[in-house]
Amino acid sequence: MNQVMFKVLAHDLRPPIQDGPPFVVVNGRITLPETAVDASNTECSFGWNACATPEDALRIGRLWPDGRPSRLFSAESSSEWLVRGDKVRTAGPVSLTEMEMTNDIIGRLHRPLVGPGLSEAAIVYEVQAWRKALARPRHDEAAVRRGLMIALKKRSLSWSLRRFDSVWAAWAAWATRDAWDARDAWGARDAWAAWATRDARDARAARDARDARDARDAWDAWDARDAWDAWDARATRAARDALTVFVAAKRGWTAQDPYLLTTGRRAAYANGLAIAFPVAPGVLGYEMVMP
Repeated sequence: MNQVMFKVLAHDLRPPIQDGPPFVVVNGRITLPETAVDASNTECSFGWNACATPEDALRIGRLWPDGRPSRLFSAESSSEWLVRGDKVRTAGPVSLTEMEMTNDIIGRLHRPLVGPGLSEAAIVYEVQAWRKALARPRHDEAAVRRGLMIALKKRSLSWSLRRFDSVWAAWAAWATRDAWDARDAWGARDAWAAWATRDARDARAARDARDARDARDAWDAWDARDAWDAWDARATRAARDALTVFVAAKRGWTAQDPYLLTTGRRAAYANGLAIAFPVAPGVLGYEMVMP
């Protein structure tokens, strides 16, 4: 009898943790051939890996591991699944079929965060809204600029915007000595911290003082893994920081506006923003995704 488990892949069907080439869909399914499997008690090892529940698969594979929403699959095999910690693995062959990322699945993953001031429905709505935004369903530069200006106004920052047409141009601007000097100057005036990091850091500190293991699992699903230092993963950080502030404020752990890092920014991503970053004193650079 076939056993069904669950697996998460990146938006382009690559493995979200170890990367590698994308899997190929044929007739609506991905077929993983039989392979060698480690039958020892080692928790992470070779074989086709999956999880027993969708929420475990999301916690490990992440909701947006590379700055784009991940994809959830059922994993069916007639071979034995070896249970090792919170993962399972098999020699296969394995048939993967894409599933809908339902509110119920997202809710189960985030249930440990629910408490006074924060309902399950509210956190599910915010997570799903970020997933939709990071899919970049539209390509409207005027809407991106409006969103970024709204985000700056929300932070009481009178900055201008400058577009960059390639990731290399953006990186060059970020890496220049002038930009580093600008970031140092902003740090002294709290302007760079005001754009994103300080408030999220404060919220994470409040969160860490209260977290149980299951709650940390829910937070972890917002992060990137190997893509953490990649340029594209800056969108992952934006979503993570916005949700961290939202939860901490709603739970009463901080006195922040829960939408401090959401207003304007999420709309900008939904309209095709790739990344936004400071490039000079009072100037926010941004790049669009390819249409």
